[in-house]
Amino acid sequence: MGKIAVEEHWMNPETVRIKDEWHEALGLPVFLNPDFARGRSIGQRLQEFGGARIAAMDAYGVDVQVLSPATPGVQGVRGAAEAAAKARELNDYQAEAIARFPGRFAGFAAIPLQDPKAAAAELRRAVQDLGFKGAMVHGYTYGSYLDEEQYAPVWQEAEDLGVPIYIHPSETLAYDAQMFRGHPELFGPTWSWGVETATHALRIIFSGVFDRFPGARLVLGHLGEMLPYVLDRLDEGYVSSGAAAAGRIKQPPSAYLRRNLLFSTSGFFAPEALRCAIAAVGIERVLFAADYPFVEVEKAVGCVEATALTDAEKALLYEDNARRLLHL
Repeated sequence: MGKIAVEEHWMNPETVRIKDEWHEALGLPVFLNPDFARGRSIGQRLQEFGGARIAAMDAYGVDVQVLSPATPGVQGVRGAAEAAAKARELNDYQAEAIARFPGRFAGFAAIPLQDPKAAAAELRRAVQDLGFKGAMVHGYTYGSYLDEEQYAPVWQEAEDLGVPIYIHPSETLAYDAQMFRGHPELFGPTWSWGVETATHALRIIFSGVFDRFPGARLVLGHLGEMLPYVLDRLDEGYVSSGAAAAGRIKQPPSAYLRRNLLFSTSGFFAPEALRCAIAAVGIERVLFAADYPFVEVEKAVGCVEATALTDAEKALLYEDNARRLLHL
C-alpha cells in the first residue's frame, strides 16, 4: 500500500544559523535535552536527502515525503527584506534537492510572513514555478499570528492556488508565564508546542478567516494538536462566551474544524488517539506523516497498522487524502 508522508524535515548550515539567531533575538531557551535520543544521528539525517532518508522510506513503503525546513524556518529571520530573500533561497535549495530524486519528494514552501505581500508572491512562485504543494509556517512570526488582518493576502493566495497552509509547532513566547515556572519539562513536545499551535489555529477560526476564505485549508500535525478531542467543548465555549450571540463567525467552531482543517499523524503514535481523531473529524481529514527524522518511520507505520482500520480506510489515510489535498 503506497504512503505519502506530509511532515518531513531537513536542515542545512543556513537554517541552523537562522535558528540560533532566532533563539537569541527572542530570548528563547532551548528546552530539548541536547543528549535527547540519537541526537547526533538526527542532525546528520536532517542534512541529507538520499542515504538513510531514502532507505527509511523504502523500508516502510513510503513513496513520497513532503519536505519542509525544520523550525523556525524563515519565521526565524528578523527583517522583512532579508526574510523574503531567505525564503527564496530556501525554496530554491529544497527544489534542487527534490529534483535530484525524481518522484520521491514534494515540498512545502517557506514564506516570508514578515512581509505578507511578499509571502503571497513567494507562495505563488513556489507553487507555480517550483511545483510545491502549499506552505509550511512555523508558528508565529516574531509575535504575529495568521489571524491578523495583514495576512489576508496570504490566505487569498492559498485559496486561489488551491493549496494548504500547514502550521508546525514553535517554541512558545509564554515560556516565562507563571503557570510554567519551575517546570521546564512542560515545554516542547510534552505540552507547550501543542498548546501554542492549537491556540494559533483557534485564533484563525474565531477571527473569521474561513468565512472570508471558505476554500482555504489548514493542516495541523500531531493528530490536530488535541483539537479533535474537544469539539463539543469549543462549541460550548463559543456560546457561553457570548461570541455566538455576537455573530463573530457564521458557524460553530467545530464546523470549521471539520471543513477547513486536516490533521496529520506526525509524531503522535497512539492507536486510541488515532481512532478518536477519525471518529471526531472523519477518515478523509486525517493524513499520514512521520515527522522524520525526529521520529522513526517505523513508529508512524506501526501505529496505523495497530489501529483497527479497513484496507479502504488505510488507503485514504496513507495516500489518497494527501493526493487529493496536494494535487499529487
